[in-house]
Amino acid sequence: MTDQSREAVELLLKNRQSDNRQSYLVRGRRYEQLSANDLCKLWAEQMNRWADDSIAFDQRALNDLRVEMGLREIAPPLEQIAEARQKILAKSGKALATIFADHPETK
Repeated sequence: MTDQSREAVELLLKNRQSDNRQSYLVRGRRYEQLSANDLCKLWAEQMNRWADDSIAFDQRALNDLRVEMGLREIAPPLEQIAEARQKILAKSGKALATIFADHPETK
């Protein structure tokens, strides 16, 4: 990935994070009343569902949980999702390989 491509992806992610935060705040902080422990538990559950391609996965819930954690300055409990993280990284790697194969100029 070129530096220009990397910068474009980073900008896209920052914009998406900002949009998610604004959306969560406008809709009301539905996870505001949860304890930090419960918040982290729900986040880990959604991450595991995402990794497993579960029909119970809820992208908006995952985004909202991450925003609430950010508002409280709670770091994601990565130790709770070690296996899920590996699955997600593998899927991301495959998706990037497909993009690069379809668009070799992006390498």
